[in-house]
Amino acid sequence: MTDSPNDAPDQPALLRHIVPVVVGGAVILMLTVVTDNWLASRGLLPAAGVAPTIASMLLVTAYRGVFAIVGCHMAARLAPAGQPRIRYALALGGLLLLLNVTGATSNRELFPAWYLLLNLALPIPWAIIGGGTAARVMASVDR
Repeated sequence: MTDSPNDAPDQPALLRHIVPVVVGGAVILMLTVVTDNWLASRGLLPAAGVAPTIASMLLVTAYRGVFAIVGCHMAARLAPAGQPRIRYALALGGLLLLLNVTGATSNRELFPAWYLLLNLALPIPWAIIGGGTAARVMASVDR
């Protein structure tokens, strides 16, 4: 292999760090979209543009929290060997927080403030739970 300035020798290493977060995020996205559509088709969630009930907001928060924990767990499990696994879960939690900030600013007329603040407060704790469980599982496997 030649060492030219156009070669990117660190690209595979960079991909090894990006792929776990992307896969965890894809898991969260797929689970969320399927569940949202399934619940909406059965009338358990209000139609778009209709004010949601407290029960529907809590239901959405609960299952999206479980999905976030699962996705962050997956990101941490897929982390390259020798890396702090929680870092990958926290990176995904940071992305979730960024998405929730965007959602909160664009939907502030439709949802109550407590719900928007709850969605801003929870992504990082969910990432810590998901990443922590993955780190414990992987530590017990490595023994």
